[in-house]
Formats: sequence, C-alpha cells, structure tokens
Amino acid sequence: MDLTADILEELFSALGAHLEVASLSISIVVVGGASLAAGKLIDRTTKDVDVIAKAERIDGNLILSKASPVPIEFTSAVERVSRDYGLPKDWLNTVIDSQWEFGLPPGIEEDITWKTYSTLTVGFVGRKGLIPLKLFASVDQGPRSKHWQDLINLAPTDVELSQAATWVKTQDDGAHFKQDVEQASEQLRRALGRSGN
Repeated sequence: MDLTADILEELFSALGAHLEVASLSISIVVVGGASLAAGKLIDRTTKDVDVIAKAERIDGNLILSKASPVPIEFTSAVERVSRDYGLPKDWLNTVIDSQWEFGLPPGIEEDITWKTYSTLTVGFVGRKGLIPLKLFASVDQGPRSKHWQDLINLAPTDVELSQAATWVKTQDDGAHFKQDVEQASEQLRRALGRSGN
C-alpha cells in the first residue's frame, strides 16, 4: 500500500490509540519518505515509516537515542495496526537507526516538527536533516534511486548541499568515497540547473 500524508495521519492516530490502551507514552523521530510526506515537504507517498530515534526531554533538553530496542507494548501496537490495515509487519521499522554507528547529521535535533497522537508523539525531521541523509543514500544508490528524486524535489541550495556533502564525507572512509560525494553533488547541481564551483 502506498502511504499518503492522510493515510499516515490515520496510522499514527491508530497507533497512538493502541499505545494509550497499553498505558505507554513514547516519542519517536521519523525520517525518509514518511517525513517528507507527512511534513508536506514534497508531494510523495511511501511504503513504510523509518524511525531513526526515540526522544525524551531531560531537564528541558531534547535527548535523542537509538530507536531500538522499543518496548514490547510498542511492537505489539505496531503489529495490531499492521493487521487492522493490511500492512506489512515492517510498515514501521527501526532499520535506519544503524545510522547511529556513524552519527546523525548535525543540527537534526533543531529541525524536528512534533505532532501528538494520544500517547504517541512523532517528530518529523525537516530539510536540514533530510538533505544530508538523502545525499548519503543517493551516493550509495545512484541517480535512479528514490533518494535522488527526493533531492531533486527538495532542490537544496548550494549552501545546503555543501553542508550536506561535508557531513556525508564523514560517513565512509573508503578510498574513493569523498570523490563519489563530490561527483554526486556536482551531478545534482547540474540536474537542478546550476553549475558547480
């Protein structure tokens, strides 16, 4: 099923209702297509919801931590929504939290829009966090990927693209990776009708 912004709203509402019954309050941070769609950054559907972090407020500060493991009540609620809506079991997953091994894009904590669904709070990462993540995925998967198309639709400025590339270069110490990032950045500039440096 293609998940639109409206369907995502319905799914998060249903998930929040199940969590309330289970007496569990939790905050999660979402990236990828779900964040693009629900945050209305671009008109897009998605196949799943990528959860990159859990979040909590400690002494007034927002603290993000790895999304997994999640409480069993959360897993049960996700499975219940899966059954109710005929979705794959992994419609909401934490696969992307492997990114924590290398670090999240700088400033991502300040680029989250929060929405509450009963006892579930969902943070949708915005442009500042998504552009570097999408560039990283594009370097890996190439210009035919959905990530590349997302970047085209987000149309990052030269400053945004330069900042994203600086972070992406820290994510892999392979011999040619930094060159690959530069080539992808230049190719994206050309696709957006701008020349490189």
